[in-house]
Amino acid sequence: MSEIRQFLSSLPSKPQCVVLVAAWVALFQFLGNSSFGYASTPSLFSWLVAVYQSNPDDSLGYMIPPLILGLLYSRRDQLVPLEKASWGPALILLCLAIAIHVVGYLVQQVRMSLVAFGLGIWALTGLFWGPRWMRATAFPFGLMVFAVPLTAYTDSMTFHLRLLSTSLAAGFCKGVLNLSLIRDGTVVFHALPGGVRGFEFEVAPACSGIRSLTVVLLLTLVFGYLQFESSWRRMALVLAAVPLAVLANVVRLVTVFTVGEAWGGAAGKRIETNLGFITFVVALGGVLLLARLLKEPPHDASVRGSVVGATPENL
Repeated sequence: MSEIRQFLSSLPSKPQCVVLVAAWVALFQFLGNSSFGYASTPSLFSWLVAVYQSNPDDSLGYMIPPLILGLLYSRRDQLVPLEKASWGPALILLCLAIAIHVVGYLVQQVRMSLVAFGLGIWALTGLFWGPRWMRATAFPFGLMVFAVPLTAYTDSMTFHLRLLSTSLAAGFCKGVLNLSLIRDGTVVFHALPGGVRGFEFEVAPACSGIRSLTVVLLLTLVFGYLQFESSWRRMALVLAAVPLAVLANVVRLVTVFTVGEAWGGAAGKRIETNLGFITFVVALGGVLLLARLLKEPPHDASVRGSVVGATPENL
């Protein structure tokens, strides 16, 4: 609690900032949504909850606000010493956020308004706490893009991910595990003697791995931000998100196909339904392994320590 109090005490003009942030939230609560396709409400937040509930692949957005707060707190040693003062140019960014929201409201694109909301919150903090605060918090606030529901626009990517994951998993099962499987697009079935089909499993859009890809991308971004200082290491970790997500989904499908051939299609489907966490375990393991391989040498770590211990006088 003492660390939280110290962090909060380093922030000037808190009452004024809280009032403006509350007014900003109220704007999006009462004039945030002009499209009533998902929810008959003027609230941006109620619309967002309705979208998350209708498509679980977008529900990762629930985690983003707590994640942003957690990252800000984790970097308190860097944020507390920063010189903080009101900064008028942040009003330009706030006006841009208002313009984006007005356009989104008029053309009924609520996702634009959600982007404007996050941008406005960042601009308001910069208005009271200055440009150094904005530079130091650009990454955490930038994660707001992961709260924007985009699954409805990723059908093409979803299909190609399904096809790739199905092809790799079926190929591994046939070539390495010697399972009698036949793949037809995104449908895999067990070939029994006499041309009879055993279990049949279709890799549906929900099993495409798009949720895994989103989670792994977020994981690599945050892990790289916390773990590394060098840009190339952070970029290498982010670029690994796609192959790691595909690998994780392939491992899950291989498990489903193996169980399906051994104990029947019903058992395979139960594995697919109840053990979806396999993809995240594999992806997390891959991220940790890659981070170990990319570990910064002691010299870089010492430099990072000196940056963390920086004071306003030597910034």
